[in-house]
Amino acid sequence: MIRKRLASLDDPIIHRLVVEQLVPFSRAFDASASATFTEIRKRLNRNVTFVASKGTRRPFAFITMLRKARVLFVDMLAVDPREQSRGWGQQLMNVAEAHGKTERCQTIQLLVDDSNEKAYRFYVGRGYTVKQYIPDLACYMMTKPIK
Repeated sequence: MIRKRLASLDDPIIHRLVVEQLVPFSRAFDASASATFTEIRKRLNRNVTFVASKGTRRPFAFITMLRKARVLFVDMLAVDPREQSRGWGQQLMNVAEAHGKTERCQTIQLLVDDSNEKAYRFYVGRGYTVKQYIPDLACYMMTKPIK
């Protein structure tokens, strides 16, 4: 099931997913310094976060996003490797797109590390296109209109 984040239950698992699934692809900065539990929790508190879990149990995937003007920015998405290729990432992106629609956003944007080919293919398969490449971050900015 997809549900809103419960900080006390979910944040330790979300932090683990960030450290294991996202940080290894970040090459442009000292990712370990910005992936402390405190820093991740600050980001989550600024954003809207949904998790995939079996009932109210610990989550195995999450998506966190924020709205800036008419753009919904997906900050992070990660799925535990044992649950990948089962549609959870797609379901979480559907939730994000629905949230963007509710917030009257016109587009959804996200950054993908250029070394994360699997994520890049995932987003292209969902209709995202590269808006620009950001060399300083070694990331693609990808975008998709919200319909």
